[in-house]
Amino acid sequence: MTTEPPFAPPYKLAIDTPEGRRWVEVLADGSQVDSTPPATTLAPPGSASSTSSAPPRSAGGKAQAFLNVPYAEKDEAKQLGARWDPARKKWYVPHGVDLQPFSRWTAT
Repeated sequence: MTTEPPFAPPYKLAIDTPEGRRWVEVLADGSQVDSTPPATTLAPPGSASSTSSAPPRSAGGKAQAFLNVPYAEKDEAKQLGARWDPARKKWYVPHGVDLQPFSRWTAT
């Protein structure tokens, strides 16, 4: 196996973490700095990303708050208006929906 980067730097790389996806830019010297997502991302045909709407973004996007909903309570959260983000694998409250009913699931 080689230790060479997959592309000649600079390039952007998505890293999935428990907190969600983050983007880094790999510079010519091999160092990494936090970055924003590229203007467009391509997903393989038939993948969850290509068949659903764009995932919510916490700043200026669709997500008002992310929730910690146990699997056994998912139907109740959905009934109250929560939505599932498949990329982050988390439930979220969309903008315009009252947060009060979700107080027991809000991340602390």
